[in-house]
Amino acid sequence: MEIKLKVNEVLGLNHFLKTIIDNDKVKINVLLKFRLLGIMHSIESHITNFEIIKNEKIIEYGEEDENGIYQISTDKPDAMENFKKDIRQVLDSEVTININMLKPDEVFDQGLTSEYLMGLYPIICE
Repeated sequence: MEIKLKVNEVLGLNHFLKTIIDNDKVKINVLLKFRLLGIMHSIESHITNFEIIKNEKIIEYGEEDENGIYQISTDKPDAMENFKKDIRQVLDSEVTININMLKPDEVFDQGLTSEYLMGLYPIICE
């Protein structure tokens, strides 16, 4: 199913998926883990694209230090403001992802905290 999410929502979803999958204390069944990994794979290109743009903007507005690392100095408020403005445009833009939505019975009573369930909410069908 195709769904539209803002890039900001995709980044948040990726964070929750990764946290659930990597947390050894959360004991989810193997099928749910497989489904979550599939969803992560489906949104991976959007995460990669965002990171590319973010890094380009850091180079554009930042300065290179002696170690070859670009940073935006807090001493340059105009550069920081321009960076935030550009990144906000990307974060607020919509992307389409194609996934099979999670069914409530796949995620409820699986040992997921309410915080995890709220993070997964955009991809749980009613």
